Amino acid sequence: MDETFEVALPSLSGAPRARSPWFVGWILVAVLCGGGPLFADEPAKVVLNADRVSYDDESGQARAEGRAVLLYQGATIRAERIDYDAQTQKVRAMPLPGEKVVLQAGDKSLAGDRLDYDLATKEGILSGARANLPVGAGTLYVYGGEIEVFPWDLAVERGMVRGRPGRPDDYVAEWHDVVLTTCALDHPHYRLESKSISFVPGRKVTAKRPRIYLGDTYLFTSPMDYVVQIERRALKYSVMPYLQSSRTRGTGGGITGALAWDTGALSLGVALWSDIGTEWMIEAEQSFGGGFSIKGGVAYSWDELWDETIWHPYASLLFERAGWFAALNWTKSEYVKDQKDSAHQYEGRLDRRAELQVRSPWFRTSPESWLSLSASWGTYREETAGYRGDTTSRYGAGFRSYFEKALGTEVELFSKSWGEAWFYDKDGADQQILWSLMGLRYRLGGLELATAYERRHVWGEGAMLWDRYREAEKIRQKLRFPLGREMFGLVRGSYDLQQSEVDEVFYALQWITDCMKWELHYVDDRTSGAEDRIGLTLSILAFPETPASFGQDTDEDPFERPRDLPLASER
Repeated sequence: MDETFEVALPSLSGAPRARSPWFVGWILVAVLCGGGPLFADEPAKVVLNADRVSYDDESGQARAEGRAVLLYQGATIRAERIDYDAQTQKVRAMPLPGEKVVLQAGDKSLAGDRLDYDLATKEGILSGARANLPVGAGTLYVYGGEIEVFPWDLAVERGMVRGRPGRPDDYVAEWHDVVLTTCALDHPHYRLESKSISFVPGRKVTAKRPRIYLGDTYLFTSPMDYVVQIERRALKYSVMPYLQSSRTRGTGGGITGALAWDTGALSLGVALWSDIGTEWMIEAEQSFGGGFSIKGGVAYSWDELWDETIWHPYASLLFERAGWFAALNWTKSEYVKDQKDSAHQYEGRLDRRAELQVRSPWFRTSPESWLSLSASWGTYREETAGYRGDTTSRYGAGFRSYFEKALGTEVELFSKSWGEAWFYDKDGADQQILWSLMGLRYRLGGLELATAYERRHVWGEGAMLWDRYREAEKIRQKLRFPLGREMFGLVRGSYDLQQSEVDEVFYALQWITDCMKWELHYVDDRTSGAEDRIGLTLSILAFPETPASFGQDTDEDPFERPRDLPLASER
């Protein structure tokens, strides 16, 4: 028969209380999943429920045994045995051998081998903890040794984080001897091991210079940090090497990583090539809170048209919140390369003297469709091999849309489009563009196919060359076929209806597991001025929005959904 014990906490109710979590498990769930305030302002009260509950009036000791449950301000802890000291305000929870202490609030939970927590100091330790964190398009699995949790001000005082005191509702947690992976396996295909990872509430998870393993094989120790942004559910900084070969650069590869702190990071990238030598970049990003941040850096990279390596500085003031995005940009000698159509390619340098961009979230206009709006204003100056333009101003507005609808279990109709209307400070110069791609994604047995019609309409003519578009009309086709349990072949190409020729074919050999994808690919680019490429890349499937490493040329799949479209669970 269940027994229940209830005790008020006079030492906490005698003074105003910050709305803070009282035990490490829920603190970590909030930290990792980006939750808001954890508990309502209700009386400070602990409730114990178990098969057997005992309490000693003289010592103030309470013990719950047998399917024990402790409730406090909307949070729950479950264990075989829970000890609570009402005088010292300390809690200890222990499971049966082979089981776990479970800390839960709502649908979020964390499990460990033992919990010790002090209500008075708000410090605690959870041993042998495990956590499953929703991130990107998958789950980040974290497990390891002890977790220590500290109030923000105490963490600042001890030098654990860089920042200012005065944030009573924030916590910092450190987890020692930790393993991270997005593979849901006892023996993951890859994993990162770190002596410690730190959590900043609702912001990020940072693994300090992790050791990287592929299966059981140790690859290397990263000189950079591995950072997962909780708010954006994205892998912001990682060490993701690649190999690539091209006609202009030769054969080589690169790597990008970061050193992170509480509110920002320093990102570094380097690429080594057989023909042109070294390219590198350095970028700093600092958040100011409220969605505002600043980013700036410089890249020392190759300009194909001028056959030289030069400096490319840039800076941006950013705002990102609830799907809204705004950026005030500045760049100097930015290298721009754009295939206008099969017969015309643009290469040049662009100075963005000042550019303001604003983009809305994706609005759901029907059960099957989404819409995003945008506006921009900027002042530019461009330069090509034989032309140096005047300073030109441009303003405009645009949209993006996406539609998909299942026509059966094996067939899906989709379309995506974007449009822009640009107006310039030059007489008679304006331009409107409408691009669309409509088609089917379908399966025939073990074959995955997609077919689509692409059309770009252009009205008017812009005052600059770099943003001047041309009419285009293509048919696109994709085929992916199995070569084994986790091996696939992929062929994707496009046929230019205006030129009556195949303008590009993409070939790839893929090894796809539950959590990562290796891809060896070759691009046969038949457009004017383009070059063929071959490369080997590794990507983490849980983070489809992770940007490419510095110096890496990527080929996006036009048949895929927009990367920033809300996840199915968020729609």
